[in-house]
Amino acid sequence: MVKTRGLEEAKVKLGDLEGIILNFLNKKKKVRIFESGCGYGKVMSQLKKKFGDKIEIIGLNFKPSHGDKKKVISFAIEEGIIAKDETKKLQSIKMIFGDAGRKLPFKTGSIDLIYSQTSAYLYEDKMHFFEEVARILSKEGIARITFPDYNDKLPEEFRQLLKIYDNGNQIPFADFIKKFKQIKIVNLPSGKKCIEITSGKLDFGLNLVSTLNVNLLNKEWFGNISIYSVKK
Repeated sequence: MVKTRGLEEAKVKLGDLEGIILNFLNKKKKVRIFESGCGYGKVMSQLKKKFGDKIEIIGLNFKPSHGDKKKVISFAIEEGIIAKDETKKLQSIKMIFGDAGRKLPFKTGSIDLIYSQTSAYLYEDKMHFFEEVARILSKEGIARITFPDYNDKLPEEFRQLLKIYDNGNQIPFADFIKKFKQIKIVNLPSGKKCIEITSGKLDFGLNLVSTLNVNLLNKEWFGNISIYSVKK
C-alpha cells in the first residue's frame, strides 16, 4: 500500500481534481471534499495549501495507524508542502476512521467531490461503497475512484478482486454497471481509466456472498476479493 501518493499521481489515475474544484468554485463559495483512503494525506495537504478556506476536506483511513492528523501535518512538512511555521494552514483538515465499505458517516447530498486513489481494492464491500458514494454526493457532485476489481501484482488466481454472479454466470464489472446511470467508466487524458459516480440513489441489487483478505495468505499481498450474487 502506498500512503504517500500526491496530486501528480492523482492526475494520472483520477484526472484533474484541481480543475473539478475550480469548476465548483465558479458556482459556490466553498467546496466540501472527501478522500477515502487518504493515507498520509499528501493530496489533501496540497489541495488545502492551494485553495485554503475555499475548501473543507475530510480524509478517511481504516485506523489511525494508517495516518492520523498528526501524521498528515508532519508528512506535509517532510514533503515541503508547508513550512514548520505554516501548520495552521492544515489544521482544518478533518480525519475520520473506519471501514469505507460500511455506511459512510455523512448526510445524504452533503459532499461535492469524492476521490479515492489506490484504496478501494482493499474494501470488503466495494459495491456498497459505490452506493454510499452516490448517496452522499451533492446534487452536482462528482466522485473519481480508481478501479478496484483487479490487482496484477497478485498471483493469477487472486488477481480479480470483484466478482459478480447471476445464476452461476459471472458478469464482468464493466458490463454490469452499464445499466446504472450514476456510475460509469471514464477515459482519462493519461490513458488510464477510472470510475466516475454522480449523485442519486444507487442500488445494485447485490448480495455480498463472500470476501477474502489475501493479506492473510501472504503478508506481501494486498487486496480483498469481494464476491457478489444478483438478488432474486
